[in-house]
Amino acid sequence: MRADTVDLKRIFGRDIRYMVPLFQRPYVWNRDDNWTAFWEDIRRTAEQAERAAETGDTVFPHFLGAVVFDEARYASSDLEARQVIDGQQRLTTLQLFLFAARQSAQKAGDDRSVRLLSRFLENDPDLYDTARNPDHRFKVWPTNADRDEFRSVMSGEDGKGRLSEAVTYFQRVVNDWLEDSEDPKQRLGSLVQTLREHLRLVIIDLEEHDDAQMVFETLNSRGTPLEHADLVKNLLFREAEHAGMDTGRLYSTYWEPFDQDEWRVDQTTGRITRSRLDVFLTHWLTMRTQRDFTFPALFKEFERWQRGQQVSVEEIFTELSRYAEIYDGLENRAPDGAEGRFLYRMKVMQLSTPMPLLLCLYGMGERLSEQRRVRAIRGIDSYLVRRSILNLSNRDYNHVFRDLVGAAIKQPDQADEAILKTLAAMQGQHRQWPTDEEFRNALVNDPIYQRLYRHRVRILLEALEDALRTPLTEQLTVPVGENIGSKLTIEHVMPQSWQENWPISSDAPDAAAARDEIVHTLGNLTLATAKLNPAIGNMGWHEKRQWLGEHSLLRLTHGTLLNPPPGAELEDWGRTWDETRIIRRGTYLANLALRIWPSAGELLAEDIGDE
Repeated sequence: MRADTVDLKRIFGRDIRYMVPLFQRPYVWNRDDNWTAFWEDIRRTAEQAERAAETGDTVFPHFLGAVVFDEARYASSDLEARQVIDGQQRLTTLQLFLFAARQSAQKAGDDRSVRLLSRFLENDPDLYDTARNPDHRFKVWPTNADRDEFRSVMSGEDGKGRLSEAVTYFQRVVNDWLEDSEDPKQRLGSLVQTLREHLRLVIIDLEEHDDAQMVFETLNSRGTPLEHADLVKNLLFREAEHAGMDTGRLYSTYWEPFDQDEWRVDQTTGRITRSRLDVFLTHWLTMRTQRDFTFPALFKEFERWQRGQQVSVEEIFTELSRYAEIYDGLENRAPDGAEGRFLYRMKVMQLSTPMPLLLCLYGMGERLSEQRRVRAIRGIDSYLVRRSILNLSNRDYNHVFRDLVGAAIKQPDQADEAILKTLAAMQGQHRQWPTDEEFRNALVNDPIYQRLYRHRVRILLEALEDALRTPLTEQLTVPVGENIGSKLTIEHVMPQSWQENWPISSDAPDAAAARDEIVHTLGNLTLATAKLNPAIGNMGWHEKRQWLGEHSLLRLTHGTLLNPPPGAELEDWGRTWDETRIIRRGTYLANLALRIWPSAGELLAEDIGDE
């Protein structure tokens, strides 16, 4: 490759087209991170040139960075063409700034500056067919996602996107800077001179045997904020281009949605923040490879997988598009039904490791019946909730769900049975599916409010309330949501500070310590609104009972607390609230939880009515 340091006359002063490949990411620079510093650099250099015109001092050029060009394979017309391998954000910003400066020159009536700047913006119309290729007038031609807005903005039309915002910002700061001078026209001349002579870029021109893909990866995967998805995009479109495929059609058919904001928003998984698209690609690739890899290795893992596949680039695009639609549906599913409730609980517990398996199950389509898919999801839900209530580690879940994907793929028509049997066979503290007895004992006897994260206790109580409702109940599902804490909160019936209004009848020396523990068990917990909870606080039982009866609508409160739960077999239930009632209610709720989250054996014994 050849590298040279040049000024903008060498870059934009000739008739040429710098074309940004469609596989590169859209324009992402913004005011706070980029435009302000970009303008300040130009302003300082222009003011130095302004002073040098009076003193005769040397103007030291300002270095703007580097760009990499490659041969443009499909050049048309008589214009020289180069493909922008790296530096497209910088080149696009320069064109936007030059256009804004020309607007300021037109406003000032400085025809010379307008002509000089126009040479940096537009190609000679005699060198291309203006009717067939009107866009050839632009010296920089951005990636597909930005072309409509770029054409509109550079034609002087109003817009609402990032490119329009850049021009508006640059026009404002340039106009303010000019108006701040005693001689605005002379200052404008210093700015034009600076743009023509005092700004430098390092141009790297690739030669015939240089690997543009390798150069791109080296420049953009070593500490810069380029996303893995952009490296994947570059790799696939490069291969499509080399195969002579219609890359424009591939982009508009498959990839264009991935360049929209909804796929580029940041998401946090664990302690890592990355784009939603990178998160999706990680889950999809984990499903396809059934391999463990860390996020920094995503692109290299994709490249390794892709090289080993005997499938075309279009088949990969088709699959990515299909699974992205599935992923979108899973993320945005309403929290109702067995599947919706599970996805809600997974989100609240901040568990992403099951996602490759879910993509696998939903991706099977008609090969796996809906009944079997629901049964598989109920099994996964039971496995995860039981382990969370026993406060067991999730550190081996990557391996667990990798194994489940493998089991499901081997038996796509009976993936539910394969998943349930694989889960049931898992051994060891980091993998086993807790038994009914272990789950029941934890629910009845463990101080779960103290030992578990609050969100785990809350989703347990929400699920119990939901299970207690019937088609005859006014509201069929309990309100849920990621911000559920603002609606329903965990209420201790016998308060944590029970000493004042809840005397102990027993003289046993350890009675107080036992009560301190039992108040945190499931039998003593319910849900209440954020306003009701502090209002009833440490009230005595009779007053608290009255308030709950008047204000709570939950079956969890009315059906198992204010009134005896089925099978409680205790006379005068509402007379008091004590350890005996807490244990009886806890036992009933634990048995109900066992029906919500059954064992593998119970799920396998169910008749799913397969067609």
